[in-house]
Amino acid sequence: MPEETRRLITGIKREIDIPVDLHSHSTSGISPMSYQAAIEAGVDILDTAMSPFSMGTSPAPPTESIVASLTGTPRDTGIDLMKLRPVRDICLSVKDKYGTLVDPISERIDSDVLIYQLPGGMISNLVSQLKEQDALDRIEEVHQEIPRVRKDLGYPPLVTPTSQIVGTQAVLNVLMGGERYSNVTKEVKDYVLGLYGKPPGTISTEIRARIIGDEEPFTGRPGDLLEPAYEKMAAEAREEGIVTKDEDILTYILYPAIAPSFLRGERDAEIIPRKVDAGAAQPGTIPTSMDVEVDGEIFAVRILSVDGGEVRDATSTGGAKQIPPRTAIKGGGVKSNIQGMVLKIETRIARGKEGRDSCRP
Repeated sequence: MPEETRRLITGIKREIDIPVDLHSHSTSGISPMSYQAAIEAGVDILDTAMSPFSMGTSPAPPTESIVASLTGTPRDTGIDLMKLRPVRDICLSVKDKYGTLVDPISERIDSDVLIYQLPGGMISNLVSQLKEQDALDRIEEVHQEIPRVRKDLGYPPLVTPTSQIVGTQAVLNVLMGGERYSNVTKEVKDYVLGLYGKPPGTISTEIRARIIGDEEPFTGRPGDLLEPAYEKMAAEAREEGIVTKDEDILTYILYPAIAPSFLRGERDAEIIPRKVDAGAAQPGTIPTSMDVEVDGEIFAVRILSVDGGEVRDATSTGGAKQIPPRTAIKGGGVKSNIQGMVLKIETRIARGKEGRDSCRP
C-alpha cells in the first residue's frame, strides 16, 4: 500500500545509508501509487517493465509512464521517451509472437489480491494448474483455501518456492475432495520436516501429524544435509558428452532428466499456437458450409439457399458454387439422399447351391 511503502522506505533510509530498490507487481493496480509514494520517500531505484509487458499479475508498472511522471521534477530520470519507443516496438513484436501462450487472466488487474494477498506469479501458476485439471471454475475455492493452508503451515512467506508449495497444496485440498491434506505433496512434507528451514509461525500438532505422521522434524541447518554434488554431476555430464561450457553442467544439475536430450539438440521446439484472426470473415457474407454436431457425431453441411435466396461463395466472382455430383457406388449398394448413421445390419448365414456359405440380409 502507498502509505506503508512510504513509511518503510523512510525508515530504511533513516537507519542505513544504502541504495534502496523497490520491486512491485501490478496485480492489484496499486503499484503506480506505491511507486509515487516511494519516490517522495527518497527511493533510489524502481523496477519497471516496458509497457507491452506491464501491469497484470506479474509485471511491474510501465517504464514509459514512470519516466514521464518524473519529467521536470527534482527526481527527473533524464531518460528520453523517444529513445524508449524502439524498445517498446520490439517488445510489442515479441508479445505478438508469444501472446497465445499467455492466459488473459494473468494480464488483467485482479482486486481479489487485496483480499487473499496472493503474489502475481502465484496467481498465474494457479490458473495454469486449474486449467490442466479442467477446474478453472473452482479458482474462488482455491483462493479461500490458500490463507487456511498458509496458517496451517506456520505462515510461510508467499515468495518462491514456498508460495508454490502453499498454492499447490491448496489446489489439492480443493480438488481431491474428502479430508484436507489427504493428498500431500513431497514439498509440503519436506517443509514440515524442516528441510526448508524453521517456519516463521507454529504448525499445530494435528496438522503436523496429518502431514508427516510420527516423523521428527529436523531442527538444524538444512544445507548441512546436502552432500556436495557439483563434481559428481559434472563428471556424469561430461561422460554423457553434453558439456560445451560450464553453464551446461548447471543445466544438467537443475534438470537431470531432460537436460541430456536438450543439450544434444534432440528436443523439438515448443509449437506456438497461432492467433485466430477474429476479423478473417468478411462482414455481411453468409457461409456456404458448416460443421454440425448431432448426438456426438459431426456432419459437414453445405448451405444452398437462405430464405429462398441462393447462397454464393464469398470467394467466388461468378455464380453459385458448383456442387460436384455424387459418384456411383462401385460393387452395388444403396444410395441415400440424406446423411445418416448405420446402427445395425441384420444378416444370416445361408448355404448356396454350390455348397458355399454366404451372408445375406
